[in-house]
Amino acid sequence: MAATVTLEDVARAAGVSRATASRVVRGGAGVSGSKIRAVTEAISALGYRPNQAARSLATSKTDMVALVIPEPDSRLFSDPFFSEVLAAVNRFFADTDTQLVLAMADRKNDTRKLRPFLYDGHVDGVIVATHHQIPGQLDLLMGAPLPVVFIGRPSANPTCNSWVDVDNVQAGKLAARHLRDCGVRRPAIITGPLDMLAAADRLNGFRQVIASDFPTFEGDFTAASGTEAARAAIPMIRAGLIDGLYICSDLMAMAAISAFKEAGLCVPGDVAVVSNDNTQAGQNYHPKLTTITNPVT
Repeated sequence: MAATVTLEDVARAAGVSRATASRVVRGGAGVSGSKIRAVTEAISALGYRPNQAARSLATSKTDMVALVIPEPDSRLFSDPFFSEVLAAVNRFFADTDTQLVLAMADRKNDTRKLRPFLYDGHVDGVIVATHHQIPGQLDLLMGAPLPVVFIGRPSANPTCNSWVDVDNVQAGKLAARHLRDCGVRRPAIITGPLDMLAAADRLNGFRQVIASDFPTFEGDFTAASGTEAARAAIPMIRAGLIDGLYICSDLMAMAAISAFKEAGLCVPGDVAVVSNDNTQAGQNYHPKLTTITNPVT
């Protein structure tokens, strides 16, 4: 078995002190360019790998970031939105020494189980993908002694400002205007779960353009909820009470269109559909979806 290459071996090969070699491994602050090159070449030649456990003890860093998804695993593995989020975050860290850790928390008990994970130094930071309005969850996440960033606005509270998002109100407006421009006069909407601000914002934007009352069906961004909402809408479509739908995710839209086909309804002949997300799965669907881009990556 080959002997483990140590930092002392690297320092000796580079002709520098162990302290200098250590500073180069930790980023090179205060080290001359020539010494950085010498140490880097020695690391490459010897195949040196830092001892992460020792480094964590010395620096209080784990080089791990958690991606927290407060959804059931059935949705994580069926919804193309999450696969695209996971792929994008993983690509970002691919060329770094940071490891990505996936954490699921779809129930209140799971949220409480996150506390030791977030508060006891197991990771250096947290990315939260989507956020339901679960009592206490936001306070738990925001109170963690490490950086936390949300994908999607987690709260209407202006003090919670560590998030990135698209303008979901504008998405709802775009959908309403598109349906109106296509000649739709009796629109309806299949929303996402309204305890999520993204879903509520899309409904709000849609409502701002469609001044009159319209049928609203609440889904939860899953295919099953898209099917259920579509079946509830079918009698109203046949009665001429609905001639266009804004379905607030590609996954729900694809399921809804399949339900319409099974019922003998034609899209867009009997009912026009515009969806949201522009996922890869939606791009490959037939008939091709009219969808609003949610730039995940």
